[in-house]
Amino acid sequence: SKNDSNTEKGAVIHTVPFKCCVIPNFISDEDILSRLETELLALKFFEKSNDLYKFHQSDDLKKSSKSHIALFRDALYRDFRLWLQEITGYSDLTDQVDMSCAKYEHTDVLLCHDDELEGRRIAYIFYLVPKDWTANDGEHGQPDQITRSLLPQWNSLVFFEVTPTSYHQVSEVLSLNKTRLSISGWFHGDNIDRPEPYQGPHPKAETACDLEDEVLLEWINVMYLDQGVVKDIRTRFKDDSEIQLQEFLKEKRYQEVLEALGDKSIEWTWKGPANKRHFKEADLKSVPAIVQQLAKVMQSQPMFKFLRTLTGLELAAVPLSDEDESSDEDDDKGKNSNTEKKHVPCCHGRIRHWSHGCYTLVHDTDPEGAEFALDVIIYIGGKGWKSDYGGYTTYLTSGEDEELLTVHPQENSLALVYRDKETVRFVKHVNHSSHFDQGISDRDNDFCDFCFIYFE
Repeated sequence: SKNDSNTEKGAVIHTVPFKCCVIPNFISDEDILSRLETELLALKFFEKSNDLYKFHQSDDLKKSSKSHIALFRDALYRDFRLWLQEITGYSDLTDQVDMSCAKYEHTDVLLCHDDELEGRRIAYIFYLVPKDWTANDGEHGQPDQITRSLLPQWNSLVFFEVTPTSYHQVSEVLSLNKTRLSISGWFHGDNIDRPEPYQGPHPKAETACDLEDEVLLEWINVMYLDQGVVKDIRTRFKDDSEIQLQEFLKEKRYQEVLEALGDKSIEWTWKGPANKRHFKEADLKSVPAIVQQLAKVMQSQPMFKFLRTLTGLELAAVPLSDEDESSDEDDDKGKNSNTEKKHVPCCHGRIRHWSHGCYTLVHDTDPEGAEFALDVIIYIGGKGWKSDYGGYTTYLTSGEDEELLTVHPQENSLALVYRDKETVRFVKHVNHSSHFDQGISDRDNDFCDFCFIYFE
């Protein structure tokens, strides 16, 4: 809008949602630009992929001896830095070089984040995208959350102050044949005080509700109620702390729930904030009766008993049947059984809808990560879903990049994962391929899940 932007000597300054400056035609010599682009594309790039991003990045360019990269770097951290100090008043900006090159190609993305790391004062991005880049090559994200969108333009430089509220993202590249090439980094200065991170409220957990044990016979594939099968599952779970069971619900019940979740009267709400999550959640009061019934079964005493029988976790005072008592005694899982029990088993859950653009991110203030817990997910829909689409749940050790486990969406499957306080998880961004993959004709481009978390 005119009120929060102004143009000065060709540069455009935005003040909402935070101060940001766009300088078009940053380098006047087209020959230098072309040679710089050639040198950048000749660099070795490394794939970068985690909860927050997927793209390719070069090594740090602070020591690059390529002539035009060095020319750009030195101009940026010498003359341009001095100019920045003058116009921003940040006299503490140092000549520390923090700069790399990134390539974003089809389905690559960098989700919502704030750049807050010690010493980072001003972030910058220099774009070398194709001159015919349009909004159709990279969408602007979710319109209910995006306050301002800046379309990448050839030879433009964008910079902004790094603050606790300078949230930004690189929208997913939708073009199959164009590359979003850029140089980005930070100008460093003195550390400044940051507010304590916001700790979200803990979802309210409920104790088990009363239902007859026979309710499981109405819902669960009879195979998973067989003593021999249960014993095998329990052994595998004891060894691996995870398992995924196929064709979990009875086919008739599954089809009823699948159809009901397509009901137009269901009230779906986008869940945020965008720097932590972005998916739709159903209002349980608005869902059809069959969906409410499954949600109630998930919260019922028979389900708590069933999960105890499958996992050995103390989720109920007694297992599902007397035959399981002996295996209970044999289990010394060492999870929480050696501590005096102080808590009544409980759970909380939600019904989520996953489609293009949905994700969750790892964050330090996740209240659900502070306890030992059993994650239980039933996948509804997602026929023909490929891992390339995203939407899978990855578990990591906190502070480390190595995957412990990845659970892939598979229609009518039940995933059980026991995690400790050092385990974090995220749902990978669902990308553009989920809608436009031409390889499979008979498939879904979205899915739902019943995601419940159980505590001993």
